[in-house]
Amino acid sequence: MSGLEEKLGPGHQQIVIGLLIFAAGALWGIMLASGDEINLKDLFISAVVMLSGAMITMLGISFGTDNEDDRTNDLQDAIMELTGMLNTLQAKVTGKGNSSEEE
Repeated sequence: MSGLEEKLGPGHQQIVIGLLIFAAGALWGIMLASGDEINLKDLFISAVVMLSGAMITMLGISFGTDNEDDRTNDLQDAIMELTGMLNTLQAKVTGKGNSSEEE
């Protein structure tokens, strides 16, 4: 097991590939922007390559590790908790809190 795999987890290859694709798109964009005439179509394509590399990296970070801290459902858990709290508050305000619990 390499040191990179120990630090990043089993998705380390996907993270490295995503970073390389991102860097290639960034270098391509820099080379295009340093020229005399800038073609926006080519610049847009380099931006898409950069975004693709960033998304590959994020997927490697999110799904490629076995750590509990790298979960991707934290936002949904927070929304579900907030929904439950609002439902409880609404039940208390309307006075229907006891009837739904008894059924």
